[in-house]
Amino acid sequence: MSLTLRLVLIIITLVYLFLIIRSVRKRKMQSSMSIFWIVTGLLLIIAIAIPHLIEFISAFLGFEKASNMIFCVTIFIAFYLIFTLTMLLAKQTNRNTALIQEVSFLKKRVDELEKNKEIENK
Repeated sequence: MSLTLRLVLIIITLVYLFLIIRSVRKRKMQSSMSIFWIVTGLLLIIAIAIPHLIEFISAFLGFEKASNMIFCVTIFIAFYLIFTLTMLLAKQTNRNTALIQEVSFLKKRVDELEKNKEIENK
């Protein structure tokens, strides 16, 4: 990998990290999710800065090619993200159901109180 390509990739990754931090500051992203993306960005910078590190790790783990290890790791990360987002979706769905039930109960109670008040005023 040429020095120019490595510098461009590092700059792109730094812009990526800046955008993540900016999203957290503007409260567009939860800080718990941003940690994952920041760690990913830092790992990308390390992998770009030390290109033979990926080859060494893949050989150590028994992969024939570094690209096979990268695809395997990427697939496992994607599965992890899908699982995490599914859990978050289920949690939000349960919270929405509870809120809908609470609002319905409160609406019914308000309607009952309004009827009682109308009866008392007559």
